[in-house]
Amino acid sequence: MRYIISRAFQDDPRLHRLRPAHRTYWRGLMHQGVLIGGGIWEEGRREVLVVKAQDRAAVHRLLGADPYTQERLTLDVTVQGMDDLLGAEDRAECAVPAAGEAAGDAEPAGRLSAHELRVARMMLDGLTNRQIAEHFMVSPRAVEQHITRIYRKLSISRRAQLAVALRGERLLAS
Repeated sequence: MRYIISRAFQDDPRLHRLRPAHRTYWRGLMHQGVLIGGGIWEEGRREVLVVKAQDRAAVHRLLGADPYTQERLTLDVTVQGMDDLLGAEDRAECAVPAAGEAAGDAEPAGRLSAHELRVARMMLDGLTNRQIAEHFMVSPRAVEQHITRIYRKLSISRRAQLAVALRGERLLAS
């Protein structure tokens, strides 16, 4: 099963010192096929990882061996099964609409469809438009169009406003 891990780290000088060991650890897991993808943001103080593991316990063992975790630099960890976020029955529904389709038009203004909410959550997890496109196997341009519809529905103009807009709409219930 695949899992999405979102982590926040302390703003601590040890973070910079341990970064090479952290990268070496995850690079080794990438070569083993365990780490599928990921990225960092906020100057290395947050990251999202996509891993392949047998179960949540295996994910937590992977995280426990990370130098950042061993040095107690982790503030917050969220582990979500990708099947939990995107069940098999939802896969057909969640394809980004082709150009000219009006999938978002059926939803009232300010209300996100289930797929738009999944895209918004991926954005909040720090995934780039290209990473989201790769996840749904569509072009980055198709994702940009979808994000534009999300922004219009929420009356926002940038990614940084997304979390506040979603909380205001009470759409982030997990």
